[in-house]
Amino acid sequence: MVQNEINNYEDAATGELLSIAELQFSLVSRDTLQQSTLNPQELERVVELDRAFIERAQEVSDFIATYGDADGIFFEKPPQRWWWHIARIASGHMSVDPSARTVAYQGKTYEY
Repeated sequence: MVQNEINNYEDAATGELLSIAELQFSLVSRDTLQQSTLNPQELERVVELDRAFIERAQEVSDFIATYGDADGIFFEKPPQRWWWHIARIASGHMSVDPSARTVAYQGKTYEY
């Protein structure tokens, strides 16, 4: 099951962005991974995918913007689920350190 969730998240992190529904599905997979017990290899792969997703933050933000307010579309998600806030990362309002597993947002640091 974990491998399926990793593959689904990989679509958002490195794949072609085809629809907002598909992106949401991938981000739900990232939520599931956050709550899963991962072995060291799985955790390493998720961190790699997190870095790849962060690197394409502007591309993803631009894609989301075609469907509405990219910065506000997933506003109800907590900062610890930073992948939903990729537009805030793209705009520089939020930063993520995948190695330390921390998020900086509005003057606060959160662990994830």
